Amino acid sequence: MKIGRLLSGMALAVALLLPLGGAVALAATPSSTAKTDTKKATGGGGNVQGYAADKAIQIGTIVQLSGGDSPKVSAATSKNLNQMYGVAVDPHQLSLTISNASLANESYIATSGTYNVLVSTEGGPITTGDFVTLSAIDGVGMKAGTDQPIIFGRAVSAFSGKSGFGSVTLKDTTGQETQKVTLGLVSVTINIERNPNKKSTKADLPKLLQRIGQAVAEKPIGPLRIYLSLAITGLSIIIAIVVLYSGIRNSLIAIGRNPLSKKSIFRGLLEIILTSFLILIIGLFAVYLLLKL
Repeated sequence: MKIGRLLSGMALAVALLLPLGGAVALAATPSSTAKTDTKKATGGGGNVQGYAADKAIQIGTIVQLSGGDSPKVSAATSKNLNQMYGVAVDPHQLSLTISNASLANESYIATSGTYNVLVSTEGGPITTGDFVTLSAIDGVGMKAGTDQPIIFGRAVSAFSGKSGFGSVTLKDTTGQETQKVTLGLVSVTINIERNPNKKSTKADLPKLLQRIGQAVAEKPIGPLRIYLSLAITGLSIIIAIVVLYSGIRNSLIAIGRNPLSKKSIFRGLLEIILTSFLILIIGLFAVYLLLKL
C-alpha cells in the first residue's frame, strides 16, 4: 500500500515538472525569427569605426581622412604619406557592426589591429616582418625601403607576387612605363610611425657620438649639434686647464719669492682651482642645454 502511494506521488511530481522543463528549454533556445546585428569575429581586433566616403572604398585600401569638419575617408596617396590613417576592413570580420544611415558609402576603418591590406610588388616581394608603406598606387601598400619616412605597419604574412589577383603598369610623370607590379593581400599589424630603417641624409656620425648624444638628449640629434657640443666641451676644458695651470705656476713663483705669504697664496690658489672647475661645469651645462632643447 505504501509502495503504491510512493509510486503515485512520483508520477505526480514528474507530471508537474515536465511543463516546467519544457518552459526552461524554450527559454534557453533563441527564437529563429530574432534579428541581431552581431557578426562572428574572424580576428583583427583593434579600433574600428564607420566613416563616410565620396565613393565606395575597396576592402584592404589604406585610407586618409578628408572632409574637414565632417570627417570622410579616401584612398591615401604617397604625396601625403604622413596622413595615412587606417585600412578599410570587411564588416563581416567585426564582432559588432552598427550602421549609420547618414554616412554615404559607409566604410569601416581600422586604425589598429591586424587586417588584410592591399599591396603591390613595387618595393619587391614582401616577407613576414617587413615594414609596409604606401606605394605609388593610391591606397595600395608595398614593402618599405630606406627612403620612405613613414610606415603603415608590419607584415605578418608574405606576398611573393607570383599569385596575385591582378597587375598594374606604373608610369612616371612623363607617361613612360617604369614597372609592372602585381597586386595582392597581406596581413598587416597597423602601427603608423617613423620608418626605423630610413636612411639618413645627414652627415654620418661615429656611432659612439650618436649613442652619447641620444643618451643625453633622449631623442635623435643632428650632426651640427653634436659637433657644436664637442667644440664647447673642448673649449671649456682648455680654458679650465689654462686657468688652473696659470694659477698653480704663479702661486709657486710667488711662494718662492715670498715664503712668508704661503697662506694668502694658497687661498688664492684654491680660488683659482674653484674658478677652473666652475668654467668646466658651465661649459658642460651649456652642452646639455644644447642637446636637450
